[in-house]
Amino acid sequence: MSVHFHLKKLRPGLDTLGFLIDVLMILLVVVNLSLILFDWVYRVETVQELLRAWVPGFFTFYKEQVHANFFEIDLAFVTVYLTEFVIRWAVAIARGTYHRWFFYPFVHWYDLLGCIPVGSFRWLRILRVVSLMFRLQKMGVVDFRDTYIGRSVIKYYRILVEEVSDRVVINVLEGAQREIRTGGPMMHRIERDVLAPRREQLVDYLAGRIADATRRGHDQYRDRLSEYLVYLTDEAVHRTAAGRRLAAIPVAGPRAIDLLGDTVRDGGSALVEQLVEDVSSPANRPRLDALIDDLLSASHGGTEQLNEMVKQTLLEILDHVKAQVAVQHWKEEGPE
Repeated sequence: MSVHFHLKKLRPGLDTLGFLIDVLMILLVVVNLSLILFDWVYRVETVQELLRAWVPGFFTFYKEQVHANFFEIDLAFVTVYLTEFVIRWAVAIARGTYHRWFFYPFVHWYDLLGCIPVGSFRWLRILRVVSLMFRLQKMGVVDFRDTYIGRSVIKYYRILVEEVSDRVVINVLEGAQREIRTGGPMMHRIERDVLAPRREQLVDYLAGRIADATRRGHDQYRDRLSEYLVYLTDEAVHRTAAGRRLAAIPVAGPRAIDLLGDTVRDGGSALVEQLVEDVSSPANRPRLDALIDDLLSASHGGTEQLNEMVKQTLLEILDHVKAQVAVQHWKEEGPE
């Protein structure tokens, strides 16, 4: 397992310069952290005794030249870090990397806090190394995936990013839900900026669905409609006095009732056929569009039931989105 370099992916100029700066900064931070770690160990009396006994020359040099001036030496490293930070900030502003010019320090907060030469803040410089390595990995210039450290860093970096981003997204969605529940301006913006511009598309879609459903429904239930019309005719004849007198006429009465049933069935079927044809005909589509548009206009802002239905629908959609965002995908990937 080894680190793979793909320097051919670097473009001459700024890419090469940026790569060299990244490598230099990684080496510089590693040296700095090693020095911090060694000085921390050096503070132990036992370690000092061992150094004095085994390497007295080095012990004297380190004590007088390094340990005594450790704060000033660390400030020299901090000066380089701050210079590099300011240069990258300026480049980010020039390239428009972030929405606002002042976003860069918040995104790279660990770089800024790591520059504080006090106590545990110094150890935040480890995150600078991780960030630089991940950037090189993302550029495809260096591939750390064949190394155990590289795989571990990439894995836990993704976990951290996913967990933080999920929390942010869920908080934003919950804020949107609170605004919808309280009837805030979001509902008006949805109506004005989302629904209103698509009113024509919505009317056209509904008209098409109505025409298609009418045509398919009539084809499916044509025979049942005929039977139902015959049933209504028969019921009307037997429940009315005129119908009973007509049925009582010898020979001609039953014949007249059958003829009446056929007439009602054929007339009713023809009426429905004509209605379905008118509804589904492309020539009458503008009238159907106008009718649906009038219905939408009549219901605009007028019914609390419709508003409540839209509100509950939006809240349920956001609940499902939150549930999906809350899924910890890094757990599904399994152990490395």
